[in-house]
Amino acid sequence: KMMDNICAGGGNQPNDGISPRSLEFAETQSKEVGMDYTNSIGTNTYILSNWSTEEINRVLGKNHPYRPTTEEKLIGNIEDHAQVFDEKRTKKTNISYNPKKMWWKAPLIAWLPGKNLEVLAFLLVWNLCIVLITGNSNACGDYENYPSTRFCSDEYFLRDGSFIYLLGGGIFLLLAFRANQTLTLYQQCSREWEKMTSSACNLTRQICFQVDTESEKEAWERRRAVGFVAAFALTLKMQLHKQKNGVPDLASILVHQDILNIQKSDSMPLHCLDNVNYYLVDSLKAGKLSTEAMSCMEKSSMSPMVHAMATLRGIKKVGSPASYSLHLRFLILVFLLLLPFQLVASYGFYALLFAFIADFVVLGLDSMAADAESPFGFGTNDLDFDGICNQLVNDLYDTLARVEHDEREQLFDTWEITRMNEEMIYKASEKELKMLTSMQKVTKQGRAQCVRNATKGLWTESNDSYGNGTDFSTLSEA
Repeated sequence: KMMDNICAGGGNQPNDGISPRSLEFAETQSKEVGMDYTNSIGTNTYILSNWSTEEINRVLGKNHPYRPTTEEKLIGNIEDHAQVFDEKRTKKTNISYNPKKMWWKAPLIAWLPGKNLEVLAFLLVWNLCIVLITGNSNACGDYENYPSTRFCSDEYFLRDGSFIYLLGGGIFLLLAFRANQTLTLYQQCSREWEKMTSSACNLTRQICFQVDTESEKEAWERRRAVGFVAAFALTLKMQLHKQKNGVPDLASILVHQDILNIQKSDSMPLHCLDNVNYYLVDSLKAGKLSTEAMSCMEKSSMSPMVHAMATLRGIKKVGSPASYSLHLRFLILVFLLLLPFQLVASYGFYALLFAFIADFVVLGLDSMAADAESPFGFGTNDLDFDGICNQLVNDLYDTLARVEHDEREQLFDTWEITRMNEEMIYKASEKELKMLTSMQKVTKQGRAQCVRNATKGLWTESNDSYGNGTDFSTLSEA
């Protein structure tokens, strides 16, 4: 009640000359809550002299939003992991299709409307029943006086089919609009994943090259930070797939306790990014990272990653309005149910074939729009997040391996690379030199001289040698 009074504007105002941590309450109330207090001379104001955690918890209550969070609730344990250990994972169905090849070589499974197979089967039976009934009864005319391609008389009420055509035209316009919107969302999902993966690669490179490491402990901390960068993408994929067991994805890049802590968090990707941020701030305080580099990482890498995460979450949760989707599907069902009544009047038994083609086209468009609206599943038309994340993890650890390799000087140092290059050319045979260059009629010495001319600016003026002191004049004479 005291805290609510303060938030509502009651109690002492700032111009009362009393500290903001001062509360006006009776002495009996202060004793009830068990807080230490000192009495201001001549007033009934008691100033809190010690705000301990226990006292704050007693004042704010058990569920007050200002109450400090108990740290033990954020630490994962084996008991929590046992609840998600038996989580079943669906293996994504991937198809191999090259659009540059002949279009009829596309796999048949990619053409099936996976979302509406039950409706398609029902409509096939419905069309068969309508064609058989009208072809063997007087439902739309004397069927014995008409050929097999025309069952109904001229007085049949759906003979002209104007209503069916108008309804079908409107439905196709609505389907085209929905398909365009959902394909836009599909492409946006792909772009956000590209943005997230590129930001993760940039963040890893900056961590590897900007943060100084002098001991094995600091190198281990850097490896753990890179692991959390990779875990950000993996946990985001898990969250979009509604998965909680992180051991299959994270066991190879993080220790078990880190995985349990991630699973305990409500927002697993942000937990990973918070660990990266903590590592960078700790490196900044230790003088291992500059303020400019820290600011660059925040703006160019971590902020785009958070933005991509929020966008993907929004696309998954929002989707198309329910009223739009339900009304469109109702119109589709009405159109497809009425269509065979009109087709039998003009095509007879052939109406079964034409009705099936119409059902397949309309339901296929609706299924395509539904797949593109939320491409976070395991179907053939969903994005391959597993493949994207696996490639990202490989890229991140390739960067880390190059930076930590014992022979990294031979990968990055200009002087060392140039020395190795010229030494290789002097030792190579004519056949090997032909494999290394497109110049066909250049002697071995001429090739080496081409290399010298290309790298002559890298020689020191003191002893005609590279920066590491190696003299190649003797190699030239030899």
